[in-house]
Formats: sequence, structure tokens, C-alpha cells
Amino acid sequence: MKTRIVPALLVLLLLTLPVQAVKKDTQVILDEVQKLADSLDKLSVLVAELLKKSGIADEKISAIARNQADLAQSKENFALSMQFLKEELSELKDSVGKLNDRMQNMPPVAAPAVAAGAGEPASQGEAALTQDPSSVYYAAYSDYIKENFDLAIEGFRQFIRSFPESGLADNSLYWIGECHYAKKKYQEAITTFNELLAKYKDGDKVPAAILKKGYALIELGRQDEGIAILKELISRFPLSEESSLAGQKIKELSE
Repeated sequence: MKTRIVPALLVLLLLTLPVQAVKKDTQVILDEVQKLADSLDKLSVLVAELLKKSGIADEKISAIARNQADLAQSKENFALSMQFLKEELSELKDSVGKLNDRMQNMPPVAAPAVAAGAGEPASQGEAALTQDPSSVYYAAYSDYIKENFDLAIEGFRQFIRSFPESGLADNSLYWIGECHYAKKKYQEAITTFNELLAKYKDGDKVPAAILKKGYALIELGRQDEGIAILKELISRFPLSEESSLAGQKIKELSE
């Protein structure tokens, strides 16, 4: 009963109010409604601006992602260049030291004797042995830089055959693997990197070989194996540049 009495009393009170008072209250309500409508209009404008800014932000995020991918590739290329420069500096130091020793121990020059068969062309093996090791190595690397990968592979193989005890023999094997990788022959690359890891366990190319082996496995669709290899690299050589690249690759694949 009480719930019916209260609305009835409110109606009677409204009827007893002066007409002017009712109109005034109505106007107040209309003014509030208009203010609310204006606020909604402003809110709609703000929402539109926010959506526009959100679209711009999405574009910026996409651009940043693309830039990060480009930077990762550039960093990998830079790491490869740094590897070669380190090799070149090390070999240059060795060559200077050997040249200095040779000059100090050089015997007096004697007149060359004309042997039987002189003038006949030397065999390919003899010709290779008379070549400077660094010349053979850098000729092969020059072919790699020019993307003449087949020539580079043959050049590095010749270096390994002719100078198997050289400190650059493991480097030559590594670059053969890089040539296969560049040609998208990922299984051949993995085989070459495995050979390097078996023959030169303590060589300075071990981290790089593990890294590219992991990359090659991923390219072949064997992602779990590739990630496992990259994690092994991070565990064994945590402070290496290759370890940093491995971490970036794992992060990319997990996103």
C-alpha cells in the first residue's frame, strides 16, 4: 500500500505547484540535457581523435618493428664483416712476423741451376704450394663477397687442401658453410658446420658455426632443433656477439 501512496502524493504535489515553477524546472532539465548532449559531442570528437592517434601509433609501431628487423639483419652482416676483419688482422700479423724471420734468415742468393725439364708447367699441387696462403684465402673470400659462391667454395677447399695446418683452415671451412647457406642449401651448410665443430672444437669459429647451424635448421622448418642449438650457443658462449644474435632470433620466433 505504501508504494502506491508515495507516487500519488508526488503527482498531487506537482499539480499543486504553480505552472511557472513547473516550466522553470522543465527548462532546467532541458538545459541539463543540452549540456549532456554537448558533452557527448565533445566526447565523440575526442574519441575520433584518439582513434586517429591510435592508427598513427599502430603505423609507428609497425615501422619500428620493421626497423628492428632491418637492424637485426644489419647487425648480423656487421658481425660477419667483423669476423673477416679479425681474421685479416691476425693473418696480417702472422705474415709480417714470418716475413721478418725470412728476411733475417735469408741465405745468399745463388744463380739458379737449369734442371732437366725446366720450362715445363708445374703441376696444380706444386703451383698451389708456391702461392702465398693469404693470397689464396683472400681470393676465395673476395669471390664470397662478390656472391660468386661456387668459386668461393672451390677457393676455400683449395686452401684447405694446400694448407691444412694453417690457422685459417677452420675459417675456410666456415666460409664454405656460409656459401651453402647463402645459396639456400641449408642441409649442405649444416653438414659443413658439423664438420667444423668436429675438427676444430677449440677454434674461434665455433660460436659462429653453431649460430648459423641453428639458423639453417630453422630455415629447414626444424624450429625446435634450431632453437635448441641457439640455446646451447647462449649457454656455452654467453658473452659472444653470436650469443646476442641467437637471443634475438629466439625472441623473434616466440612473438
